[in-house]
Amino acid sequence: MTLVIHGFDFLKHRRRISSRREIVRFEGDKKNGRIRISGSFKITTSQKWCRIGLVFRFSETVKWYEYEPSIGLRFNPYRVSIADHMGKVLFSEKRSLMEFASLFKTAYAGRRFLGRYTATHRGNVAILDFIPPCPGRYELDFGLVADEDFTENGHKRTTIFQELTLYVREGVKPMEGSEYPHKRVNLSKKST
Repeated sequence: MTLVIHGFDFLKHRRRISSRREIVRFEGDKKNGRIRISGSFKITTSQKWCRIGLVFRFSETVKWYEYEPSIGLRFNPYRVSIADHMGKVLFSEKRSLMEFASLFKTAYAGRRFLGRYTATHRGNVAILDFIPPCPGRYELDFGLVADEDFTENGHKRTTIFQELTLYVREGVKPMEGSEYPHKRVNLSKKST
């Protein structure tokens, strides 16, 4: 019965994240282990929720002897910012993509051992739901540390991103609840 519930939750998440009109899609280009996306998008609706999301695939190899869960939140940091057509930054945030790990679909390669595994992760996650101040053109800047080779006493981890696509959608219903760790921000009321 648990599998049915998890399967239903996954389908519900997928249906909610893919709702409404996609206004732009950017393919990530990896250079020197980093992915950077810069571009503009045009919002046509007034006072409607919009979403920035990522679709990705990456591989991960992990070995640990003294596991500390908080270490994972330092991996694959990203930054996202939105500016208006005049260049005024309306929103800026730095986080770790691993904060969204509960939403990844994971396939393990070979045998899993306690403290050691190799896996491929796929995801379609919302990283920001926002209401823009008004219809118009906005600038987006996104950067991700895509390939990492991390070593610390008792812990070794390597990640390599194969694919990353960023999209912006308008007219979405905001996803709320502890299972959705992204921010929901009304940019007409807030400036950073």
